[in-house]
Amino acid sequence: MQERRAAFVREDPMVYVMSRRAALAALAGSWVAWSAAEARAANKLRVGKAVAENWGNVPLDIGMQFGLFEKQGLEIEELIFAGGAKLAQAVTAGAVDIALSGGPDMVYVAKGAPEIAVGTIADTAAFMGISVGSQSTARGIDDLKGKKIGVTSAGSTTYWLVDQLNRAKGWTGADMAIPVVIGGSPSAGFAGLKTGEIDADVGGTSTGYQLEEQNAGRLLLDCSEYVPSIELYVIFASTALVQQNPGAVRDFLKGWYDSVAFMKSHKAESVPIAAKVMGYTPRVAERMYDTLMAKFSTDGRFNPQAIEALRASFIDMKSLDAPSIDMSKFYTTAYLPKS
Repeated sequence: MQERRAAFVREDPMVYVMSRRAALAALAGSWVAWSAAEARAANKLRVGKAVAENWGNVPLDIGMQFGLFEKQGLEIEELIFAGGAKLAQAVTAGAVDIALSGGPDMVYVAKGAPEIAVGTIADTAAFMGISVGSQSTARGIDDLKGKKIGVTSAGSTTYWLVDQLNRAKGWTGADMAIPVVIGGSPSAGFAGLKTGEIDADVGGTSTGYQLEEQNAGRLLLDCSEYVPSIELYVIFASTALVQQNPGAVRDFLKGWYDSVAFMKSHKAESVPIAAKVMGYTPRVAERMYDTLMAKFSTDGRFNPQAIEALRASFIDMKSLDAPSIDMSKFYTTAYLPKS
């Protein structure tokens, strides 16, 4: 080492000066690159799930597990809430940057929540189903006439699904299916079916698969049987994040749809993670994968028909008063990955 240093000193002074400048330039370039990498890594996002037991939210966990958000320069903090209303409150309080919730939660945007829908997760009601207990003799949709059906809360998506069932079948008066509020957890639905408090339960199709696993009931139908395309699950970004760091919104959406693509081609890796994060058996998670993986949006684009169905649901449920409300104010495609 000493010999090499001595030889270097004996070289032409100009060569030495130029070499030092080059070294300083290289050092400066390294510093810039390091600073840029640090800036990207500093994008920590607090991502809230409306509920844990939702197959539509699984791409978040897949992306975290396999570094697909990290690849976009993001650090994800995952937060779980007890429903969309609680999640919207957290966004309003500034405690959540990205929200994974139901499309019907756009109603909170209409009512002033500081967030906007930035991408579609799924625009089909196939993720939702109506399940019955083991004692039920129901064999199809017509057998739900006049029955008590469990829902999470008044004004919720599940409540609307019962209301839409009555509309689709033209049931009125004593023929109408009756929504019964039982709460948001699958266990509440199981208990209600077992005690006879309800005749059926609206929830994720996974509820029916779990009932079958326990020989306690079965999935009667998925709700796409009577509900047209609707923006069922959506990604929301807080207004603050959109204004202060739009690049992070773009990075998150890129990571999300990369995660969906990964899941589509990696069933063996995805199913165990889904089972763990949702609290399902591997068999239930596998059935969810087989029936629903193909129904995820791969580009996040909003379907006009699904948006219109959502708007109609707001009017039907009296969530919003104005029939002519402009839904385009509640969502944007500006941050979606380029096709």
